[in-house]
Amino acid sequence: MEVSTPGTNTAAKTGLTNARISEAAGSVHGAVDRVAEVAGVAVQSASTAIDHAATSSHLAINKVEETVKPVERWVSEKTSALLTAPKNAVADARQYIVTHPWQSVGIAMVAGMLLGRRTR
Repeated sequence: MEVSTPGTNTAAKTGLTNARISEAAGSVHGAVDRVAEVAGVAVQSASTAIDHAATSSHLAINKVEETVKPVERWVSEKTSALLTAPKNAVADARQYIVTHPWQSVGIAMVAGMLLGRRTR
C-alpha cells in the first residue's frame, strides 16, 4: 500500500493505474480469445467425428435392413404355408373320403387295429 505524500501527483498515479488495468484487461482478453479459438477447433473436430459416426450408423442400419427384408419375406411365406397345411390336409382327406368311401373305412379299420396292437 502506497502512502501519499504531499506534493505527489495523484493524476499521474491514476493514469499509471488505469494503464496497468487496461494492460491486464488486454492480456485477459487475449487469453479468452486463445481459449475460444482452441475450443472452436475442438468443437469442429467433435462435430466432424459425430457426423462421421452418424453417417456410418445410418449405412450400417440400411445394410441390416436390406439383409433382414428377404429373411422376413421367407419366414412370412413359410408361416403362411405352415398355417394352411393342416387345412389343406383336412380338405384333401375329406375329398378322398367322398370319392373313396369304402377304401376310407378299410384304411380307418387297419389304422385302428395297428394303434390297438401298439398300445397293448
